[in-house]
Amino acid sequence: MNRYEDINDISDGKLYTGKDEVLIGTNGCAGCSHCCRSDMGHSIVLTPYDIYELTKASGKTFDELMVAFIIELSVIDEIVLPHLKMDEGCKFLDNGRCSVHAHRPGICRLFPLGRIYQENGFKYFIQTKECPCENKTPVVIDEWLGIENMEKNTEFINKWHRFIKFEQKKVKTIREMSGYEIARIRDMDEEELEVYAGIIGEDEDYDELKLGYRESKMKELEQICDYSVKEVMKSALSILFMTPYDTEADFYEQFDVRLKKCIGVLRKIN
Repeated sequence: MNRYEDINDISDGKLYTGKDEVLIGTNGCAGCSHCCRSDMGHSIVLTPYDIYELTKASGKTFDELMVAFIIELSVIDEIVLPHLKMDEGCKFLDNGRCSVHAHRPGICRLFPLGRIYQENGFKYFIQTKECPCENKTPVVIDEWLGIENMEKNTEFINKWHRFIKFEQKKVKTIREMSGYEIARIRDMDEEELEVYAGIIGEDEDYDELKLGYRESKMKELEQICDYSVKEVMKSALSILFMTPYDTEADFYEQFDVRLKKCIGVLRKIN
């Protein structure tokens, strides 16, 4: 998900791979918890892998993390996604240090790096204005991220990015199709509208409502659209996030099964 307008405005204009050495080392942050204490808004967006890791670290399920106000849901890039609740800083911050550091979310691992997605994968860039630490040291990006199985994780990130695009397109298509039909009904003259009602088996409704049929039908289609969009988002959240993962089993295998199921469910929603 790309939420920046021009990468050159926030970076050094260069793109890097995981094997590259860059100046982002902060000596373990040396007690600095500026980013963790800040109001980061909805920016720490969580993936299913993040939830798997946070569940393992905290012993709390997705629902329990929600109830504890550690995470929350927001509309992000036109769909609903979970993110850390950061209005008063991160709830995992303990005496200036991260209490779940070994299981911290991907965006936390990246900072001050970002990702830019390309046709065949992604590359990293440095957010040059975000971290206040001075005299940064060189470090290899893969080592900075500290993920146990980088190859599988990279594959997952690419799958997740493609799924997000799929879900966004699904929502957009539902709204566009509904918009077309509503506009078509709005622009019909009364004779065309009566014929339309007969074709879809609503001639009795038309006879009963007469001039009110048009507005009633348009409102009905809006409600159907809203319901379908909510079903898409609810299904994705339920299958990929809310249903507990087995933290003793391999995450990537579980995710692949769920992803296939989720795509199948979303394709059936009109």
